[in-house]
Amino acid sequence: MNSLWPIIVGGVLPAIFWGITAIFQKQSATAATGSAVYLIAFGTACAFAGLIAALVWRPAPWSLEGLGLAATAGTCFALGTGLISFALFAYGVPVSKLAPIWSCNVLVTLAIGAIYLGEASELNTIKLAAGTLLILSGALLVSSA
Repeated sequence: MNSLWPIIVGGVLPAIFWGITAIFQKQSATAATGSAVYLIAFGTACAFAGLIAALVWRPAPWSLEGLGLAATAGTCFALGTGLISFALFAYGVPVSKLAPIWSCNVLVTLAIGAIYLGEASELNTIKLAAGTLLILSGALLVSSA
């Protein structure tokens, strides 16, 4: 298998789909759909996608721990998504101003992965600092455009 394939499947395609998601989220907000209704519709679509994936991929056996961790991830995702939807709906913020800021989520993931998951030893501190500076600079630059 080509080593680029996992990057495309797990990185490039999700980035494209999440970018498109933000556009539809903004359109939903401008169509006067509040964040609660958005989360219900969004969650329902996610549940249907999960059912289809279960039929196609035949998932691994379930564990209580795995379900709890998945539910925690879903709760965090729902809180973030709900807050974005609320800001789009209530304040009419342009999605192009918010997207660069919420894309800094990689820094949160990186910090938690380094500390909580013990992945700090795998990181190059100089590259990490430079990348963090570039991400924050880029987010500030793009969101102020």
